[in-house]
Amino acid sequence: MTEIPALSDWLKTQTDTFETKKKLLFTSIIHKPSGEKVVEGYRYFTNSIDEVVAAFESGDLANVQALDYALDEDGDPDTTSVALLLAYTKSGAFLAAQPEEYQDYVPTPVREPRFFPASLELAEALDQTS
Repeated sequence: MTEIPALSDWLKTQTDTFETKKKLLFTSIIHKPSGEKVVEGYRYFTNSIDEVVAAFESGDLANVQALDYALDEDGDPDTTSVALLLAYTKSGAFLAAQPEEYQDYVPTPVREPRFFPASLELAEALDQTS
């Protein structure tokens, strides 16, 4: 069985669209057409991984957005074993995502990453780090 690549590794293999730039300790992924640095984020859900995957595979991230976000007792973003990884640019030039599940405390991609119609509003709404 072929190992599913992590979202950031997958972007790096899309050399016609992305390039990497090394700085002292960190490597940035740059979206070539826009020249922008790729923003990486995530969203945790209380739904099962099967529900997140079904919404992801529908091809419409609005279906993912309709799922139940993991929130603590104060209504702030929380963590669970089910997440959606995100990559996008601040101008909304592109949006990619990948479902991930923690299995035995190890983050494990459960589907290949894919591109979605670019929407900065949707990306920022899904990204609990923004």
